[in-house]
This record gives sequence, structure tokens and C-alpha cells, in this order.
Amino acid sequence: MGLGSRELSDWRKAKKARKRKINSTRTLILLENERNLESLKEFWYKLNKSDESEENMDESKIDIAKRLIKMPMPCLDDFMWRKHASLLTITFKDKEIVAVSTFNNCLESLKSIYSKLVDLDTMDREFNSTYASSGAELSSLPHSNRFKEEAPGLLDEFEEITLGLLKKGNPLDKKKN
Repeated sequence: MGLGSRELSDWRKAKKARKRKINSTRTLILLENERNLESLKEFWYKLNKSDESEENMDESKIDIAKRLIKMPMPCLDDFMWRKHASLLTITFKDKEIVAVSTFNNCLESLKSIYSKLVDLDTMDREFNSTYASSGAELSSLPHSNRFKEEAPGLLDEFEEITLGLLKKGNPLDKKKN
């Protein structure tokens, strides 16, 4: 009889520990998503903050893209999501896993677009400075315009993803689910 009650007690302790681990995992990932959203919201607000709102209405996408890459990209990560990968299937419903995975993929897309913009700007600068330092006449030098050509489309994509994430909010927010 004592052996049976001990096994039952051990089983209950293990069940409680598992439940605590599940709740902790859920909370950590929820908080990570909230932090990512707040960082993104602050970044987006700073990018679009305008002192002279009427003048900035006509600001070109190229200028906004240049301003974007001059700002440090916020730290948007999914460390807790990856760290607790082994617990995801017991912590979340399939729908939640898909939602958080999509959320994290969007954050990765934003970081990728940001990197592409930085790389394009850097390549243009290097290309143009190489020719400028060669001593040839400035008017006869070829100029790289890849940033000007690709930045508007990348900025549109960045904006679409950002506004979508901010509108949807945290995929684990119970008020929305």
C-alpha cells in the first residue's frame, strides 16, 4: 500500500512540474512576443515621427529608406521560441504554433529587408566612391543606382509586414484568440 501511494505522489509531483514548465514556457514566449512588438512599434514610430507633417507627406520612399537604415534595427528575436522547441507541442495548440511561427517569420523578413537595404546602400557607396577616386571626370563616371531602384519596393514590403504585425498584435494574446 505504501508503494502505491508513493508512486501516486511521485506521479502528482511530476504532473505539477510538467504543468509549471508548460506555463513558464507559455509565459516566456508571450513576453518575448510582447517585447518584440513594443520594440517594433517604437522603431516604426521613430521612423515615421515628423515635426513638419505636411512637408513629410511628400517625402520620397528613397529618403525614408535611407532614414530607416540610419536607425539601428531593434533586437527582434525568437530565442525563447527556439530554446523551448521541445516543449512547443505540449505547450501550445497547433493553431498557436502556426501563429507564433508566422509572427517570427515576419520578424525575420523585416530583419532581412533591413539588411538588404543596408547592403544596397553600401554597395552603391563603394561602387560610386571607387570611380570617384579614380580621378576621372565626374560626369563621365558610371553611377550605381541599385538602392534608388530597389529601396521603394523593399520599403513597401517592410511597411506592409510591420503594419500587419502591429495590427494583429501578439499571436498569444488571449483577448484576440
